[in-house]
Amino acid sequence: MTPSQLVQHFRENQNGNKTLKTVFRNQFLGKFELEELEGLIISCEKEIAKRSQAEIDARIQWLESQGYTVSK
Repeated sequence: MTPSQLVQHFRENQNGNKTLKTVFRNQFLGKFELEELEGLIISCEKEIAKRSQAEIDARIQWLESQGYTVSK
């Protein structure tokens, strides 16, 4: 299975609020050990932080392009 296929499979098993359907969650996540799930959480948190910073950087760049000075 390719990464794109895995993403598609996850998307097909999401509820309207982007959480995983209960059956899929139980069948898929239930196969992992606790330590593996904790590792997945850490990886997801790192990816969220990276994307959040990229979004902040893009907004700062846009504001600066409009002539604003941005400081923290």
